[in-house]
Parts: sequence; structure tokens; C-alpha cells
Amino acid sequence: MFVLNNAWTALGRHKWRTALAVVVTMAATFSTFFGLAVSKATTLATGTSYRKQMAGAVIRTTPATNARRNGADPAWTRHYLTWNDYTTYATAAQNAGLQFSYSFAESIPVRQTSSLKPISSSPQPNASKTGGEFTLRSFYTSESAKTNEFGRFGIVSGKNLNYTSTKNSTGALISQELAEANNLKVGDTFTVANPTAASTTYKLTVQGIYRYTSPASSSLGLSATLAKDDRENAIYTTYYTFAKNKLDATGAQGWSIPDLNIMFTLSNVKDYETFVSAVKKAKLAGQYEVSSPTLAQYKASIAPLESLNATMRVVLIVAWSAGALLLLGFTVMELSRRRGEIGYGIVVGLSRSSLGLQMMLEIILPLLFGFAVGGLAGGFASAPLGNWLSHGQSTVPSAPMIWEIIGFGLLAIAVLGIIAVLRVAFFRTASLLENRQTPDTSTQEAQA
Repeated sequence: MFVLNNAWTALGRHKWRTALAVVVTMAATFSTFFGLAVSKATTLATGTSYRKQMAGAVIRTTPATNARRNGADPAWTRHYLTWNDYTTYATAAQNAGLQFSYSFAESIPVRQTSSLKPISSSPQPNASKTGGEFTLRSFYTSESAKTNEFGRFGIVSGKNLNYTSTKNSTGALISQELAEANNLKVGDTFTVANPTAASTTYKLTVQGIYRYTSPASSSLGLSATLAKDDRENAIYTTYYTFAKNKLDATGAQGWSIPDLNIMFTLSNVKDYETFVSAVKKAKLAGQYEVSSPTLAQYKASIAPLESLNATMRVVLIVAWSAGALLLLGFTVMELSRRRGEIGYGIVVGLSRSSLGLQMMLEIILPLLFGFAVGGLAGGFASAPLGNWLSHGQSTVPSAPMIWEIIGFGLLAIAVLGIIAVLRVAFFRTASLLENRQTPDTSTQEAQA
């Protein structure tokens, strides 16, 4: 108790140094908990979790090919893949031992009528060249709707499409901007015309009004040159409605040829990589490439976590190096000015072990307190803080990681405590007589 009281009294005499030691330890410990939790979450997200992701594979024209696209030239439809093309690639995947499911979307441009006018900020070419001012896109399942190339969307009024029902053959979704521009509401009807036969029209009902929840690309937003390429002019239906209006007919010409996009769903990334290899071996033309919108979406979802991890790597380096230097500096400063006090204690009969224990307690008590507080804060705050900073990713510290931090933290504190003990153990009492004519200012300060 005598030793503990002396240590506590000494800490009270150096309040600022004690407080700084606590704050530095807390900051280093908290940073360690949070930084390592983020690092572990990033490793898991980019490694095991990524490899286990179900991958939706699509075959699309390359960016270089798309750059040459002419939406006013019906000959562009020669780039569309057909059911026969997709059968070739599906057969190649099956021969590679892959199992998969599939979904698809089909699109054609359609013309405006008196009941529906497009959103457009510039004069449009004649519909005989472009096929129309709208894109009518049908989805076979909800999965194909989620990988819509125009972007994900949510319903703001009315109901979403029912992809399994055949009761409604006229239901359609239109954008909020298009609905407002045409003064349409849920339940209203409108017509659009065939891209190559303007006299043929299709009656549709506004089943729901949507708004995009993901940003548009430069060519699929309000900056689109052609109205049909403006995603706000996209009309969405089920495949049943599309087929009911005979828009998926074979033998069509020009813009009436449907743009068929099939998505193959594979069990994991390894199967996706095998699929890519199999399709390429099936002599995939150079104007096409295989990609995965679902994996792209997953990578986009963990991008904030990867960015946070890069930041925390720097923070950890700073926290560990600066923390170690500061705490070592505080320890040396604390011990270097105690020469007179140590010598006086030895002269009056105090054992070196008691003095060493006192010095050790003066060093480790504030560090243990800061370590405990920083550890508790880091343990409880890592998950919500990481979730907020990484936009929804889990950064929960694991039990092995917590024990590892505790072990290394206590070891570091013990090392600083041992330095204090060694300072007393190797103190030379003869040094007190070497400069006895010189007042020991440290002793005076300690006694004061």
C-alpha cells in the first residue's frame, strides 16, 4: 500500500504528463481496434466473400464498339446477338461442366403518339431513322430488372411489375419525369407505335411510376443525344407483355429486331471465370466481351470499405510509430529526473525492489487506464463507426483479434514498466557522491 500511495502521489505531481500518457494510449488503442477491424473486413470482402458471390454473366459489345454506335442507323442491329448465338455459348458452358440459370431482357425503340411525348432537349431525327423516341424494354424476371443497363430503379407510385403473372398484358412502368411531362398517373393508358410500322400501335397502362436509384452514365442520362437513349424515356414491361404484342418475332427487320440480352447466373466467381474462358473458346467475336454486372455492383458496394482501409493503414502507421515514440519519451522523461529521489530512497533504507515497483506503477497505471478505455471504445464503436464510414459494411472486431491486441498491448506496457524497474536496479549509489557539491535539482523538484 505504501508503494501504491507513493506512485499515486507522484502521478498527481505530474498531471499533464500523466494525462498525455492516457490520451496517447487511448488514441493508439482505439485506432488499433478500429483499423484492424476494417482491415479484416476488407480482406474478407475482397477475398472469401467475393469468391462466393453468385455471378451474373452477360455478353455485350465492347466500349470501343459502342463508341461507334449510330442510333439513327438501323444497320446497327447487326450487332445484336440472337437466340442461336446464345445457344452456342450456353452449350460451350455446359461442355465445360458448368451449371447455370438464366434470365433476359429484350428491347426495341418505339415511336411517340399523341398520348405520349418524350422528354427531349434537342430536335430529334425522323423516327424512320431512329425507330422512335422511346426504348421499350421487357424483363423476363426481377433478376434481369436488377441488372438493367439504364440503372436500378424504385417505384414511387403504383405497383412494380409481376414477372410471373399472365393476367396483365398491358402493365408498364414509366419514369416520374415522363409521367409529369405527359400529365399521366397510375391507371392511365397511353399508346406507342411500332418502330418500322407507325400505323401499328400498342396500348399500355401505367402500372407504376419509377425513379432511378443509381446514377446514369454519360450516354444514358439527360445528356443523351437521342431521346430513345435518355433513360427517363425508357418504358418497362414484363416479357409476357412484350411477347403478347408480338415484339419478339423472328424475321423482323431494322429497328424491329429485338435487342436480346441474356444473363447467365453462375454459383460463384470460379464458375464465372470458367464461363468466360468457355465463351471465348467458342469463338466470341472481338466486338463482344463477357462481364458481370452483379460482380461490378458488389465491387462498387465494397469500394467505400477499401477506401477506408487504405486510410486506416496510414492512420495505424502514424498511431503506432508516434504512440511508441511519445510513450517512450514520457517514460524516459519521468525516470531521468528521479535520480535524486531514487538515491535518497536507497540511502534512507528503501529496498530497490520497492522503489522499482513504485516507478513501474507510475509508468503502467496511466497506460493501463488508457489501454482499457481505448480498448472498450474501439471494441464497441468499431462496428457502428465502420458501418457508417463504409456505407453499410460490417467491421466487427473478431474474438481472436481482440485477444491479440490485448496481448500485444499488455506486452508493450510491460516493456515500459520493466524499463522503470531497470532504472532503479542499475542505479549507482556511488554517483551520489560524485557531484555532492552540485545541488540535485531533480531531488528538490521531487521534494517540492
